[in-house]
Amino acid sequence: MVETNFKGIKKRIQLSEGAKEIFFEVLLFAACFALTPVRFLFGTYPFGIALVGSTKKKMPFALAGAVLSVVFLMDASIPYLVALVALTGLRMSASFIKKTDYKKTELGATNGKRIADILFNEGIELRVVVTALVTLGIGIYTVIYNGYLYYDVFVLIFNTVFVSIMTYCLCGLFEDKEKKSFLFGACALLFCIIYFLSGKELGGIDFTIALSYGTVLYISKNYGGVKGAALGLLLGCAQGGVLSAVLGICGIVSGFLWSLSPYLAIMSSFILSLGYAISILGYEAVIYLTPEILAASLIMYPLLRFEVLPKPIVINKEQDKGMVVYHLENRSNEIKERVSSLSQAFSNVSKSLKKVSQRTKNPDKRGYLDMALEICEGHCCVCPKNNICWSRDINTTENNINRMGEALFIRKQVKKGDVEEKFLHRCPNIDKIMEELNAKNKEVLAQSVKNDKLDVCAQDYESVSKMMDSIFKKDMEISVDRELTDKAIRASAKCGLVCEKIEVVGQGLKRVIATGVDIQRSKCTALELRHEMEKCLCMSLKEPVITEENGYATLKIEGENKFKVDISAKSYTKDDGEINGDSSLCFENGSKQYMIICDGMGSGRQAQLTSQLCIDLLNKMLSVTSEKELVLSMLNNLIRAKNVECSSTVDIFELDLINGEGSFIKSGACPSFVKRGENVFKLQSKTAPIGIMKSLDAEELSCTFNKGDICVMVSDGVVPSKQDSRWIMQYLTDFKGDDPKELSQGIMQEARRRGTRDDMTVLAMVIN
Repeated sequence: MVETNFKGIKKRIQLSEGAKEIFFEVLLFAACFALTPVRFLFGTYPFGIALVGSTKKKMPFALAGAVLSVVFLMDASIPYLVALVALTGLRMSASFIKKTDYKKTELGATNGKRIADILFNEGIELRVVVTALVTLGIGIYTVIYNGYLYYDVFVLIFNTVFVSIMTYCLCGLFEDKEKKSFLFGACALLFCIIYFLSGKELGGIDFTIALSYGTVLYISKNYGGVKGAALGLLLGCAQGGVLSAVLGICGIVSGFLWSLSPYLAIMSSFILSLGYAISILGYEAVIYLTPEILAASLIMYPLLRFEVLPKPIVINKEQDKGMVVYHLENRSNEIKERVSSLSQAFSNVSKSLKKVSQRTKNPDKRGYLDMALEICEGHCCVCPKNNICWSRDINTTENNINRMGEALFIRKQVKKGDVEEKFLHRCPNIDKIMEELNAKNKEVLAQSVKNDKLDVCAQDYESVSKMMDSIFKKDMEISVDRELTDKAIRASAKCGLVCEKIEVVGQGLKRVIATGVDIQRSKCTALELRHEMEKCLCMSLKEPVITEENGYATLKIEGENKFKVDISAKSYTKDDGEINGDSSLCFENGSKQYMIICDGMGSGRQAQLTSQLCIDLLNKMLSVTSEKELVLSMLNNLIRAKNVECSSTVDIFELDLINGEGSFIKSGACPSFVKRGENVFKLQSKTAPIGIMKSLDAEELSCTFNKGDICVMVSDGVVPSKQDSRWIMQYLTDFKGDDPKELSQGIMQEARRRGTRDDMTVLAMVIN
């Protein structure tokens, strides 16, 4: 029998019916108690009235929470207490209007039972009308009390309409949970809660942003991107409207990508939402939004990926039947259309932004000359010396106006030394002219900064479009290896595995997938199956894993990488107590191993922030795509968009653990070194650091690695540009061991012995 492994089987949070009832009643009481005294627009208090008016059988709990809140938390409590009493009385009366409810009571029930079934069980229309009448009564009282002000009349109309809409939406919470109205009710209640909590921080973190972001991810996964985006816009309005677009982008992007990959969905929404916030709010948005959005993404990923949270009840239960069988050859065309449409949308947005950027680009030399002429003519038309300048000595006038325009174009500032002494003494308005020219130029420069950010944003959207195309195409290109599949079928039959279908898929790192496995009839163990498959397919395989749900079992055997690596990283700060401007990272993603060094130009906190930002983005993006050029282009745009000028070198090493193909991507980085046997090779490029040039300046160096090879990467603190790197090559030649820790430590010590006084980082890798 095949040994099973149930680590991947999903677990969901489940509550008994009684616990659900108690939880719902407590939540309703707490919601009414907290939301009743919340002040909304124009000094109104609509949430408590709407909640009490929308409930059905649970109204006593809502009423108790609202009454206690009015008594203890509100100053002007009498009118609202009277309103709650009136609302209760009107609803009790309205309960008996719809006689059909009376007939639905159980046959043979007592009068008390029948009345209990009827009470507060009126239809949605009656609840909305009764709540609107009570709200109207509060408004009329306010109008009379304040002396018939037009403002109070406007507030009366606004509050009555808003409470009616809110009551109608909240009614969905208390109807049949299989209906879609339940979703509208939940969204309305969430809007109230977010509005109540908005602006309240704990430890400097606004948890309403994280809550909103996480909820949008949850809704987009279970209901789709359109509903997720709509909820994002709604919750953004509850927080002042600034975050509406950010949450909307989160919903629409994640909604499109959930079916493709949960990781890709959350990571793409995180990057694009934060990127949009940076383009609109400036680089400071990273500080204000990253902790909340990142925390929500990290928390929601495992909850949604493994479906720990229960699916909404309103989802068709047919969608939750059994396990989705893995069929690569029948991939959904809907996924292809979604990703293609989203990619095309980003491409179109990029083109639009580029057009806007082109229309608002900086003036050229001719533009500056025209600017100087226009401003001078404005002063000359009322100047008493107009006849001298423009009739008797027009050549001198035109010459000096052009000189001022050229000074603006070259130095971005006009000074008195830029004009002739003769013209300077003759023109009585020269100071005003120069002052106005410099002021106008500042406006042009400010617009230039905005225009540059717009252009950066356009390039980011274009990069995202290309990246999504590449990710999707790579994913769709995963095909069934027919030759190896035939071998796997023979191997499974030989060892006694009984299944409906077996395939070998993948383009590099292969994996065996068997669906419909009959565990009872299979006669082999996992070890026997793995051994037979390895012998048949001529590759290393991991332990087989079986997942089972509702009696349907699927077996997967992942391929194993041919190469393994040992890595050591050493870093040294030039002065004790100082901040290290170097950042490094080593991580494995599937069959790819990465080593990265980023060295922020300069020193101190700004250099460290820039290098760490580069590392973080490279880590997240290279985890979902192998398009290194696109990732570096996005990084280059992001660094250029920073308010503070600080660039960074980027040095990336990527090793394919299946075939040993490796490549170095260098942008302003130091040389790297490879040792094979007794030979040492130096790999270097002459490129500029990231963030300096508008277009990406990077060079890729490729080579094939064998077992036993050693790779060393260093920052410029180890080998400054003016020093000779031959000592490292000699050190590697003399090094006889295979311990990367010993190697990195030795290089660091030798660099310090040679008198280097800068931040230093050494990464050493031994390939086995």
